[in-house]
Amino acid sequence: MINKKKLRSELFIHIDGIALIAPLSAIFNKNNKTLNLLKNTEEFIIDNNNLTSNSINGDYLNITLRLFESQGWLERSFNNEKNIKIKSTNKGIGVFSNSRYYNIFFQFFNDLINLNFFNKNTHLRLNELLNEFDNLNSKTKNIILLKHIEGLIIGNTLVALSMENLLDINSDKKLMFNEGINEQNQKVIKRIFNTFNFISNDKINEKGMFFYKRSSAYGVTVSYMPLFFQIETLLFKDTSNILIRDKKGNELHVNRKMNVWGSGGAHKLYFKKIDEIIIEIFTRPLEQQPKGLADMGCGDGTLLIHLHNLIKEKTVRGNYLDKYPLYIIGADFNDEALEVTGNNLNKQNIKHILIKADIANPGNFNAELEKKYNIKLNDLLSVRSFLDHNRIFEMPNLENFDLNIITTKSTAAFSSNTSNDIFNPIIFKISLIEHFLKWKPYISKYGLILLELHTINPNVCKNNIGKTLASAYDATHGYSNQYIIEYEDFIDSAVLAGLKNNVNFEFNFPNQKLTTVSINLFSV
Repeated sequence: MINKKKLRSELFIHIDGIALIAPLSAIFNKNNKTLNLLKNTEEFIIDNNNLTSNSINGDYLNITLRLFESQGWLERSFNNEKNIKIKSTNKGIGVFSNSRYYNIFFQFFNDLINLNFFNKNTHLRLNELLNEFDNLNSKTKNIILLKHIEGLIIGNTLVALSMENLLDINSDKKLMFNEGINEQNQKVIKRIFNTFNFISNDKINEKGMFFYKRSSAYGVTVSYMPLFFQIETLLFKDTSNILIRDKKGNELHVNRKMNVWGSGGAHKLYFKKIDEIIIEIFTRPLEQQPKGLADMGCGDGTLLIHLHNLIKEKTVRGNYLDKYPLYIIGADFNDEALEVTGNNLNKQNIKHILIKADIANPGNFNAELEKKYNIKLNDLLSVRSFLDHNRIFEMPNLENFDLNIITTKSTAAFSSNTSNDIFNPIIFKISLIEHFLKWKPYISKYGLILLELHTINPNVCKNNIGKTLASAYDATHGYSNQYIIEYEDFIDSAVLAGLKNNVNFEFNFPNQKLTTVSINLFSV
């Protein structure tokens, strides 16, 4: 019998590794006197004012240092807004001294980003990769290092196979490959499975099945490898174009299709909790119910379809849709997302309205609804998932706030992709308060169901390695200019904006102590 708790911990460390290999490789691949000080235990100061002159981007460096802090590799504090005090731990020195190994495997990133088992020559680079791993395994017994590299190899392989359904396990537990995969590529896949003990007697074993069934868990972090591959630019070069799109509007820093696929499994769990809130609201007396749903950042329409069908089939409202029609409003800033949402809703024969809108401007969203459809946003129940942290950052108007009553214990690190300056976390908390204040007039009647992502304190993270994906979230979101803050500051920001969260519908994942995902029903 396998120890699933142990394997789950390995999986989480694998995902940490995918996010950490690039920064570990890059930060010590430069002949930089300041950064090389991380390899000893002497405390030193990084002066933000001098970073630009040394060709170092302060904001992305701060994100990187916080990643290392969350692993327990260094201690980081601010003497003032511009100076970071750093001291490496003994554990960190052990990792930093092995950074050359991380750099070896970073050289395979481009191959893994474009991993395609229909390419007849894919096996060549993968065999080179496995040879390097075998060589590393003979040189070191550093378990964390080995698990990080193991994650890079396993994660990319499983994602490439599972996302396109290229592998089946038959009733005899034998690997059955898509016929388009040639013999050499099949052999290298089997070599990978053998290297990491996924196969016994030519059949997939319990360990192999554990990881194979959880292939999608790697998807989100692997999807950001194009961004990680740009780590040299993030840390040392001009970052103004780091998040640009191609001529067709496709994102270049993330494989969005893979990202959506990878997050799909986890979203099912969250949707179940949102269901509880929806059922309660739409089982109230009919005259006390919202006129419908407004999903800001509707993506592909999955949440709207799910909630529409839930209301129709499992609530009182579903029995009275002729008399009390349910307005389904999909809003997004992306034209492609609106088109996909419309197509998916049409396939389900769900009557709907689509609005191009920006989460940072609910006033315009409301005005469009009123002007074109005579519907007020405040007459709807607003819902959204994993969007607020991805709003475009605007420097808040600090003069509008009493800074004597707004405090933060946040340790979060952010990039604004403008000046590459290091901002105090209080700036981002005030930005969130300002954001909530914009939405307050439009959710005062029925509220806002908010599914959101968070970071956790590095001191908590380092004591729970293998139990949280916080480091991976910090890397994917920090490097891509997204603003995830600790749950405590998130709730406090809502309170300071005059919102209340219904504790009966407050859900924290994986738990209250390690909250990286939350669900709340906010009202006024």
